[in-house]
Amino acid sequence: MKSSLILILFVSTNLFSQIDSTIVKNSWYGRMMPLSLYTGAGYLKDKISQNIEFGRSIGVLDVGIAYGKISQRPDTTNYLEGRITIDACQLGPISNEFTIGGGVVLNSKTPIMLEISYTILYQVHKKIGIGVISGYYDFSGNISDVNKTFFGIFLRYGLLRSANGGLLNSKFKTHHHHM
Repeated sequence: MKSSLILILFVSTNLFSQIDSTIVKNSWYGRMMPLSLYTGAGYLKDKISQNIEFGRSIGVLDVGIAYGKISQRPDTTNYLEGRITIDACQLGPISNEFTIGGGVVLNSKTPIMLEISYTILYQVHKKIGIGVISGYYDFSGNISDVNKTFFGIFLRYGLLRSANGGLLNSKFKTHHHHM
């Protein structure tokens, strides 16, 4: 038992001492979805959704609060939502993310809002990314329920992620071959 504990402590100490100093544990981020469109029939002003989100990146997770509009009508379209986004896959500057969220649509007959969505993000600069999003909103109330599928584009401001999804506090890494 003692030898197992000593071995675990030795391995842990060596692993933590080799972690790249450019990796940070958490940082602030912001996201903006300037345009998304719902599928299905309806007027264009009822099919456009927009939002802005701020939160904290913690390792592979983005945990934030979003404020947005579910349509372009002036009445009963604002919402407030809590979201958790996980960086599911990272390949260089390209990320594949999964988001789950829940919130409330203000002054609506269907005030409960649930979201599940998927994104592909391309990090175009050390702190700026652009991506595409596809997902589902579910709006429910006492007597009605509406499901909406949406597709859109978004921008993200935050630290670049490493190949393991961790946050990097540095410029894009390039590999140089020395002879």
